[in-house]
Amino acid sequence: MIIAIDTSLGTSFALVDGDTALIDHRGTDTRRHAETLGPLLQRAMEHRDRITSVVVGMGPGAFTGLRVGIAAGESLAMGLGVPCIGVCSHDAAGSMTKGEAVVTSDVRRNERAWSLFRDGIRVDGPHLAPQDAVPIPDAAARLDVDSVDCVALAAASLTAEPERRALYLRPADAVQPRPPKSVSSSKRATQESAASAQQQGEGAAR
Repeated sequence: MIIAIDTSLGTSFALVDGDTALIDHRGTDTRRHAETLGPLLQRAMEHRDRITSVVVGMGPGAFTGLRVGIAAGESLAMGLGVPCIGVCSHDAAGSMTKGEAVVTSDVRRNERAWSLFRDGIRVDGPHLAPQDAVPIPDAAARLDVDSVDCVALAAASLTAEPERRALYLRPADAVQPRPPKSVSSSKRATQESAASAQQQGEGAAR
């Protein structure tokens, strides 16, 4: 059995036994990942002794959403003692295409992530592009996805190249704090002179 988790868009989850999906959930809510995953994981744990791997969608997607699914998958795999396999989330849709196809997903900020597939194999991407400027080759199909099919993600894990890093595509929003400003030499000299004068005044008073 394979558990597949993806939180690159909404929350998607599947428990797959061969060709049968015992659990197949696809959601588009981009906020309540943890609340949605909890009950699904509880159901899947009824079959914990038969689970052989955990597949996790690695994006592209936003940092917060992706981290929920990746952390859940890694923790689950560690607890079960099974491999955790990362897969590009676009591979779920792209791996089932014929000919050329471009899979796109909304990554906010008026941009879309896109990947080019040829006969089910990702040959380019994922990359970012403005919403209205996604490059589509002539005669290529376009697939805009708003949720990830985790049954297909589990199947893609058997053939796709494993993805070992989260695909955020953008640098982190967090900015490292600037180092504290050093006291200038002139200001330091003024402070030292004031301290010396104070000490001399205290000595005279004695």
